[in-house]
Amino acid sequence: MKAFLKWTGIVLGALLLLLAIAVAYLNASTKSRLARHYDIQPPAVAIPNDSASIAEGGKWVNSLCASCHGENLAGAKFFDAPELGTICSANLSPGLGGIGKNYTETDWVRAIRHGVNREGRPLLGMPAENFQYLSDEHLGQIIAYLKTLPPVDQQWPAANTTLFCNVLVALGAFGEETLPAESIDHRSPAHYAPPRAATAEYGKYIVQVGGCRACHGPQLNGGPHPDPAGPVSPNLTPGGALPSWGAAGFVQVMRSGVTPAGKELNGKYMPWKEIGRLDDDQLQAIYAYLMAQPGLATAVVKK
Repeated sequence: MKAFLKWTGIVLGALLLLLAIAVAYLNASTKSRLARHYDIQPPAVAIPNDSASIAEGGKWVNSLCASCHGENLAGAKFFDAPELGTICSANLSPGLGGIGKNYTETDWVRAIRHGVNREGRPLLGMPAENFQYLSDEHLGQIIAYLKTLPPVDQQWPAANTTLFCNVLVALGAFGEETLPAESIDHRSPAHYAPPRAATAEYGKYIVQVGGCRACHGPQLNGGPHPDPAGPVSPNLTPGGALPSWGAAGFVQVMRSGVTPAGKELNGKYMPWKEIGRLDDDQLQAIYAYLMAQPGLATAVVKK
């Protein structure tokens, strides 16, 4: 009996040692990835200075960026969980604590399209995997608008991730979107936007740069929300409820945050306010694209 207990203790001790080594390795792996330096010199993008282009850039920024960087674009604490850590989005303004006072036009291109900051480090949680598809024209308009932001004094602490979080990142629990700089083809040629119209082609472009698939699944037929606390994302294909809304109903939902069935959309998980800032043609284009998809059954979410 003593021999059995002895060997049991040895085996358990060995397993615990192996587990500790694995955890240390995974933690170190994530830290190494976060500290990696990317030497990216992106091609120049023309930055307009006319008021119409700047206003257009403001529409894109308020639609694509405000949900993470806040209404005044001075940043926000968009991820805060004691067991995982805290991540704050950057203050984009030129105020105290903001990156706008130091970022050059090239720095903006590198951050938005490549997910890499001014120092060459990967940006954690920056959806560059979507923004890489922005056309040069729209990217230039966005940067032009960002250069006009009024200063807002707001300082945020650096990202702080726990050991548990680092292990989960190393295991791929949060997907490639955690560090998009790793998966982006940084030598990819510039992308172009289709003609602006209420067409499925233009809607495809907006859905792509807007990252709708991050929540609604690769086939847009719903699934688990990337935030574990979030609700199940609905099916956006003709197999879901959207056909009964019609194009006008879809626009109304994005403006009001209330579905025809009377359900209120949770702005914490569905950025309907930001999406609703797109004009009618853009929203109708999104709807046209969604209705052009195969009518799929809603994805089954395992509990």
